[in-house]
Amino acid sequence: MFRVFMIMLAFSGLATAETMTAEKIIERSMQNATGVDDLTHELKMQLVDEKGNELEREMTIKVLRESEEEAYSLLIFTAPRREKGIALLTESAKSEDDKQYLYIPSRGRLQRVNSSNRGSSFRGSEFTFEDLSTQKPSDYKYELKGEEKCGEWQCYVLIRTPLAAESSYSKTLSWIDKEHYRLVKADFYDQEGKLLKVMSAEGFSLVEGKYWNPKRITMANQQDGKKTVMVSESLKINSGLKSSEFTELAIRKWR
Repeated sequence: MFRVFMIMLAFSGLATAETMTAEKIIERSMQNATGVDDLTHELKMQLVDEKGNELEREMTIKVLRESEEEAYSLLIFTAPRREKGIALLTESAKSEDDKQYLYIPSRGRLQRVNSSNRGSSFRGSEFTFEDLSTQKPSDYKYELKGEEKCGEWQCYVLIRTPLAAESSYSKTLSWIDKEHYRLVKADFYDQEGKLLKVMSAEGFSLVEGKYWNPKRITMANQQDGKKTVMVSESLKINSGLKSSEFTELAIRKWR
């Protein structure tokens, strides 16, 4: 999985009867994206406040994995007009922290997102810059808490603890279904150990007969009542994206 919300794809294979550890479960979930070199995902973002008022945005997300150690992602808003052209570029390398750059058309240049802002909201949504960065397994400690029913599936329950002190979360509980190793639900806890946000995925469908893609991903803030819903509109895999599409020049020329 490249990002927590934009590619929760799972290969449509079956689990084996082997004894699973937290490390094996994470390895299996990472293998789900095997064969995906690039993707283009069209989504709608729905921002819902504590009173139920809703704002809608549209976006395109592109991901390119050039090697096991190097990947790029670009999120760019396509509507409404006031958000159009705003973009977030993420560069990922295996042995380095992600580099994230925010582009706002009125400023006309990419600006580096400082590590101190990783826990900040991205464009008023319930997703933070940290949520939109690469989820490298080496950045976390994992523990298998057990198994339980989650919706219509039987799931592994994992505790993920960040090793980096600058993370905005103290821990995350993840529910991964035992059949396809899909991330079905995740609970995010703040630095005081209180439940902060709950992410849930639903409406999985097969893409190209091999990969499961959720129709909706909801990030619900448990402390202020706000939520952000990501609705998948279309998804293309391995369409031949180039690294030249993930540059400041390409972003500035985008229409």
